[in-house]
Amino acid sequence: MSAPRLSELQRTWLEEIGLDRHMLARLSAIPAAGSPVAEPAPRTTPAMPARGDADSAPSKAATDSGGPADAMKVVAQRAAKRQPQAAPAGPVQSLAQPAGPLPQNWDALAAHVASCKRCGLHEARGQVVFGAGAPQAPDWLVIGEAPGDHDDRAGQPFQGKAGALLRAMLAAAGLGAEASVYFTNLVKCRPLGNRPPSAQEIEACMPALSRQIALLRPARLLLLGRLAAQTLLGTRDELDALRGRVHSYRSEAGQDIPSLVTYHPASLLLRPQHKLDAWRDLNLMRNLH
Repeated sequence: MSAPRLSELQRTWLEEIGLDRHMLARLSAIPAAGSPVAEPAPRTTPAMPARGDADSAPSKAATDSGGPADAMKVVAQRAAKRQPQAAPAGPVQSLAQPAGPLPQNWDALAAHVASCKRCGLHEARGQVVFGAGAPQAPDWLVIGEAPGDHDDRAGQPFQGKAGALLRAMLAAAGLGAEASVYFTNLVKCRPLGNRPPSAQEIEACMPALSRQIALLRPARLLLLGRLAAQTLLGTRDELDALRGRVHSYRSEAGQDIPSLVTYHPASLLLRPQHKLDAWRDLNLMRNLH
C-alpha cells in the first residue's frame, strides 16, 4: 500500500500534535516532481500527541482502520478540515481587527484583551483567559500554549489535571501555593478541539503577551512545551535541544529575563516516560537565582 501524500501544511500540523519527523518520513511522502511515492516501513500505532487534551489525538477508529497508511490518511483529512488555510510564515497580513496601540497599564491591558477580535478564536471562546497569579514582579512567569476546555469555562489558566500536575511540579521545585508565580499562555482564547494554536493565532496574541511580560517584570520565565519555547526564544530548535540550559528573553521594556524550558504538563500526562527529564528541569529551576 502506498503512503498518503500530505501537504506541507498537513505535515506541519501533524508534527505539532506529536508525530515526529522520523515517523512522518516512514508513514508519508511529499514527492518531488516526477519522483515516486515511497512505500512506508512497518509501524505500530502512531505516537501520542504532545499536547495533553485527549480530543486532539487520532481516534481509535483511525488507528484501527487497516494500517499506518490508512490511519495517516484519516488524520491528514481531519487536519485539513480543522485548519484549512496555511499559517503564514511571515507577519500576519490580514486579521479580524487591527493591532492598534496597546494600553500601558495592567487593568487597561486586561480589558483590551477581553474584547480582542484579532483572530478567529474569539468567535467560539467562552471566556478570555488573561492569566492569574502574582501580578507584580513575580519570581516566575509560567507560559504555556493555549487555554484548554477547563480553562475556558473557569476563565483561569492551567485548570484540570494538567493544572494540578503543573502545581505539583512547581511544589517539587520549591514553589508552593504561596509562591510568587504568574500563569498565562501564548494565546488567551481556547482553540476548538484543544488543538495547538496556529502561527496566525500566536502572531495575533503576541503583542498583548509582550506587553503583559513588560508590565509584570518577572524575575524568570518557565516556558512549557515546544510552541511557547520557540515563540518566546525566537528559535526553531526542538524542545529537547532547548531544555537543560538557561536562555534569555529580552522584554520590550529592555529587561533580560533568564528563561527555562520544560515539557507542558499535559504532554507529561500522555507521556509519563518524560517525567524523569522534567524532574531534571525542575532541579535546574530550583538552582536558578
